[in-house]
Amino acid sequence: MSTRKNTSCRGVTLLELMASIVVLSIIASVITPVIMSATDAYASARRVRSSTESLAYASDQLQRVIRQAPSGADGTLLGVTTATSTRVVFLDGTGFELVGTDLNLLIPGEAAVPVCRDIGLFKIDYIGMDGSTSVIADPTATHRVSFTITKDGSTISAMAFPRVWIGQG
Repeated sequence: MSTRKNTSCRGVTLLELMASIVVLSIIASVITPVIMSATDAYASARRVRSSTESLAYASDQLQRVIRQAPSGADGTLLGVTTATSTRVVFLDGTGFELVGTDLNLLIPGEAAVPVCRDIGLFKIDYIGMDGSTSVIADPTATHRVSFTITKDGSTISAMAFPRVWIGQG
């Protein structure tokens, strides 16, 4: 009986191994920047979405407070005790103010509640019945309140009408 040796051993040569490492390195060097830019884009989109959601929530809260503003003592004017470009307080104690970079909601008998943090810009305008005249000198004559809030490069502007004027000329 003769035994035959199997001389056709299959294996990976050093040259084949080096070639596969070079090919995989080239693929990795092409894919890595794509993955990094996709990660950066996701983080940026997440920041913008978070900022926009914060601004929308703050805007909704401010509009609600303005719409529910009480009338003045005689029932014909708006009941405002304090009106500046960054703060408004109504007769019932409700209102809002910018303290540092926090926009706070004022609730009577309670501590101020932050509705949006890290505000870059907050500005309130008090507009009279004609729709264009500023009435900050006499805020009880305010027929609409316009405000602008900026955070992380996103800006939201809105206008709210106090209900006290509904049914009045």
